[in-house]
Parts: sequence; structure tokens; C-alpha cells
Amino acid sequence: MSALVTGATGFIGSHLVKILNEPIICDKNPGPGVWLPDEIDIHFQNLDAVYHLGAISSTTETDTRKIVENNILLSCMLLEECINRNIPFVYASSASVYGLGDHGFSEDAYMSPLNYYAISKSTFDTIVLQKIKDNPSAQVVGLRYFNVYGTNEEHKRDQASPVHKFMNQARDKNKIQVFTGSEEFRRDFIHVDDVVRITLKAKNFTSPGIYNVGTGIPRSFMDVANIIAGLTNSKVIEIPFPEYLIGKYQAYTCSDNTKIQTVLLDNSRVTLERGIKRVLDGSLNSFHKRLF
Repeated sequence: MSALVTGATGFIGSHLVKILNEPIICDKNPGPGVWLPDEIDIHFQNLDAVYHLGAISSTTETDTRKIVENNILLSCMLLEECINRNIPFVYASSASVYGLGDHGFSEDAYMSPLNYYAISKSTFDTIVLQKIKDNPSAQVVGLRYFNVYGTNEEHKRDQASPVHKFMNQARDKNKIQVFTGSEEFRRDFIHVDDVVRITLKAKNFTSPGIYNVGTGIPRSFMDVANIIAGLTNSKVIEIPFPEYLIGKYQAYTCSDNTKIQTVLLDNSRVTLERGIKRVLDGSLNSFHKRLF
């Protein structure tokens, strides 16, 4: 038995496939071991699970046709195949569906997405919830990842986590730039190791549905900057808050872990301090490998 993974070359997916035994990589660009649409019957045989992490994740993407094709239609195709074949289907949703968090961060809170990416995630979540009602025995689990950070974020560029951006600034300029008022901006930062661990366990959750994946402990952007500054002997400086982000910037996120605690036996999480140290150590190891 093996697992099929979409988004295997992405941030979370690249960590997931390192742990899986002979995963079938299911990315859009054809290559060795990569799924193609006309091979779906072959690759869906003898599957232990499907982990659907692939998506257009840019929050600034405005091509709605592109987003619908990749984030909704492809997701629906995989969902239908898994239900029809009784294969556990685990997919990446996002805490971005909660928008500014005015209605809280529990899974049954009203969704108020702020961009097309978040709209696509909330739309598919709604479809999934209806599918679960229509097929109660289907093992379908959506995971609303909060602010994930870790190694292998290089390709994300502007979408990379503050941990990645601040670490690059510390390395390149020995200075970390934070927006004015960053001590008031608090997010639920979760290390990719925790995300992968929970994602792998999700196929065995006793109840299908949508679950938050976060620490439940919000930390400020200033906390992140100060931790990295302390580890790298860098200086933290403040810069003006950009006007284009006003009203579209989540000032606060915090995973309500009440629901996931009912199905996840190990509810421990990596602390922000330990997680950032792991990222720094991983980045240094990668740098030394490139040198030698």
C-alpha cells in the first residue's frame, strides 16, 4: 500500500514525502513518478490514503478561473474518487477562511475569507461538509492549517512565513525589519513537524470532518523577531505599516483546539522557541551541505 500526495514539491508536501514509504507524487507538471489525469485508475489502486496539499496558495492571485480549476475542481475530482473507492482523503484547508477572526476560530465559526485563495478554501470546505453528510462513512478530513513555518520555504517568496523572512534578513543584513506595532500582531505559529505529524494521523481520525491545526498559543511578530535576533546576534528595527495591507492583514489568529483534541491522542506542540531553533539549525545544515 502507498499514499498519493499532491503538492509534494511544496513546503509542507516536501516534508511529508520524506516520511511516507514510496509515495506517489501527484503534481501538475509531469515528471518521473508524477500523476497524469489519464493514469488516475492506475494510481488509485491499492492506495492507503490521498494527501491533497497541492493548490495555488498565493493570497494575491486574482485569476479566478485559475484558482477554481486548481483549488476547487481538482479537489472535487480527488474527493469524489476517494469516496467512490473508500480511500481516506486528507486535504489542506486553511485558517485564512476565518478572515480577520471577528467570528472566532472554532471550526463551526462563520467563514469570512479576505482573498480569492481563502474563498476557494472556504468553498471546498463547504462542499466537503455536505459530502460528509451524504456519505457518513467516508473518511474525509480537512485540516485548517494556521501559520506554518519551517525549512524549505524558499520557493514561497512573499508568501513565506515571518520566521523565514526574518531569518533571511538576519543572515543577509544582520537586521530584522518589523512593522510598527508588531507587538500587537499575534499569530498562531505552528512548526511544520507538528503539521506533518498531524496530517499523517488524520487518515485514522475516528470522525470525518474539518479540524484546526495550530498550537492554540498566539505569539507576536515581535516575539518572532526577538527570538531570531537573539539566536543570530541581529538588531530589530521598526518600519511603517504599508497602506495596501490595511484591512487585509490578520492581526490575530488562534486555533481553537477543542475539536481536534477529541481525535488526536498526542496534543503536544513544538514551542516557538524550539521551532525557530530547529529552522536555524536546518538552514545551517543545508548551507554546509551546499558548501561541501
